[in-house]
Amino acid sequence: PGMTDMQDSLRALGPVIATFALLFAVLWFGMDALVDRRDNPNRDLSTGADGPQRIELEAGPGGHYRVPGRINDQRVSFLVDTGASHVAVPQGVAEELGLERGAEIRVVTANGTTTAYNTRIDRIAVRGIELRDARGSTNPSMGGDDTLPGMTFLGVLEFRQVGGRLILEQRSGS
Repeated sequence: PGMTDMQDSLRALGPVIATFALLFAVLWFGMDALVDRRDNPNRDLSTGADGPQRIELEAGPGGHYRVPGRINDQRVSFLVDTGASHVAVPQGVAEELGLERGAEIRVVTANGTTTAYNTRIDRIAVRGIELRDARGSTNPSMGGDDTLPGMTFLGVLEFRQVGGRLILEQRSGS
C-alpha cells in the first residue's frame, strides 16, 4: 500500500512539474529576447535597397551603435566606429563572405598594433545607403561578428549624435 500511494502522489505532481518547466522555458527565452533587444536595439532595421537615405540608430549598452547591413548582398552586423579608417571585417566573417585576403598590412586598434590583410568589397549597404568598391581589411585578431564600417563608409555620410541616437544621412551626390 505505501508504494502505490507514493506512485499516485508522483503521478499527481506530473502536471505541476510540467507547468513549472513550461513557465521556466517561457521566462528563459523571454529574458533572452529582452537582453538581445537591449544589446542591439537596431537589429530589426530593414536592410533593403529601397530604404531611406537617412537612418536613426538607438544607442545600445555602453553607448555603442549596432546596425544590420549587407556586404556583397550577405547580412552582417555593423558596429559604427568613427575611429576605424576603413571597413574592418573579422577573419571569420570575411571567410563566410568569401572576401579575398590581399597584402599584409599593419593596423592600429584599440588593443594595439596588429596584422590585417587588404581586401576590396564590391558593395556595402545599410538600408538605402550604399557604397561600391570599398577598401577594407580582414583582421584575424578581431573577435566576434561585428564588422566596423569605418570612415570608408561613414565618410560618404553626414552623421550627428542627438541624445542617445545617431543620425546618419547620405550626402547629396554620394
